[in-house]
Amino acid sequence: MSYTLTLHCGCVVYVSQHPGTQVTHTRVIQSRGSDCRVKRHDIGLKLYLWEMLPDPSDRPQSKRADLSHHIRWTA
Repeated sequence: MSYTLTLHCGCVVYVSQHPGTQVTHTRVIQSRGSDCRVKRHDIGLKLYLWEMLPDPSDRPQSKRADLSHHIRWTA
């Protein structure tokens, strides 16, 4: 199974999972966001899972953070 998702910076990432185990094995930047300020975000860059999470310094801290609104899933 594969899908794309949009990161908080606007970059679109192609994600692919193994069909039997559902383990994600590929995360590659497919297109760069027009307002992205992350210098490493080049098309074709392979991302680690933690690189797809929002930067905690970009937003105020709360007791319980709901990060689901930062990631938009697209088919």
